Amino acid sequence: MLGDEADSPRGRVQLIRQMVSTDGPPPELLAGHLEACLVCRACETACPSGVPFGRIMEGAREDLRARERPRRVARLVRRIGLATVTSQPRLRLATRLLDLYARSGAPRLAGLLPKGLRSMASLAMQAEGVPYVPVERSDADTAFFAGCIMRTAFGETERATVRMLERDGRRVSACAEQTCCGALHAHAGDGETARELARLNIDAFAGMTGPIVVNAAGCGAQLKAYGDLLADDAAWADRARTFSARVRDASQAVRPDAVGAHPPRPVRVVYQDACHLAHGQKIRREPRALLAGMPNVTLAPIADSERCCGSAGVYNLTHPEVATELQRQKVAAILAARPDLVVSANPGCIIQLRAGLRAAGADVPVVHLMRFLDDPSASLGAFEA
Repeated sequence: MLGDEADSPRGRVQLIRQMVSTDGPPPELLAGHLEACLVCRACETACPSGVPFGRIMEGAREDLRARERPRRVARLVRRIGLATVTSQPRLRLATRLLDLYARSGAPRLAGLLPKGLRSMASLAMQAEGVPYVPVERSDADTAFFAGCIMRTAFGETERATVRMLERDGRRVSACAEQTCCGALHAHAGDGETARELARLNIDAFAGMTGPIVVNAAGCGAQLKAYGDLLADDAAWADRARTFSARVRDASQAVRPDAVGAHPPRPVRVVYQDACHLAHGQKIRREPRALLAGMPNVTLAPIADSERCCGSAGVYNLTHPEVATELQRQKVAAILAARPDLVVSANPGCIIQLRAGLRAAGADVPVVHLMRFLDDPSASLGAFEA
């Protein structure tokens, strides 16, 4: 898309080799090409050799952070953002402020903002009900990883996920000590914090048995990578591999037989593949099987369905022009399918698609897979879309 060989996977691998073979801060141009990567991992799907490009890029960015010349403003913004997602009080405050902004008349004036802020403001959304509060059960056979942004901004989706698991006969417990998965930190090159968060989560879930179910694609991919992330840590490597082996996406944990509800009328549904579910976890069939098994649901395919929507963690904030173009292309493909509803399995995708459809003047709801399975009628109703 960027039209430069240096921005291709092969070109970026060459740049990484160049960087690690020299000392000192890398050239700004080299750093820019590495930062411009979405880390969507689509190249892993396309690569016949199975090169783990996502892990390579995360390692390269960690090296880049250690070498780069001091840029106080950029580092301050990055530090504040990454610190916010690890603190539930801060994240709740940020979510509340965004919710108030989205419910006010201010979004109609967003066109008056500077271009950089305009893109950021377009992503503001109303929170889904009150935040989700983890509930622990002593008789549980399934653990629920609640995440950070999901807990504060997608409370209804969290509760819907637990209900779907319980309908499937599971006893669900969500430990209060769990914290952010560390995905955003790993993507940003803050590997030390990502490893520390991994250790905290491994400890938090150590007292629970059974699968660890997660409903956010980015979180799931990161949790399943803890074994790689801590492979060089002798004290944690085995525990990390055991933890990762327990992780299941919600679409893997819920059986089609547990989906009892269905839409009150025939609907066309576009399922948007989240990159870290399709490419990172190789999960494509399970979500579609759950949707296809529902009466009154027709899955509407879209062109280039596995292309990134432009969210990519915080990419839509750091590279708004590229992200907006990817968003435009994805929205055009969705609208061409004439859906009544769009379903995805990642909060970033949902926020990005809601903003893109809103900008296109399309009143098409975008909801999480688990929320739609739990209550299709409410998903089709009037809430922030």
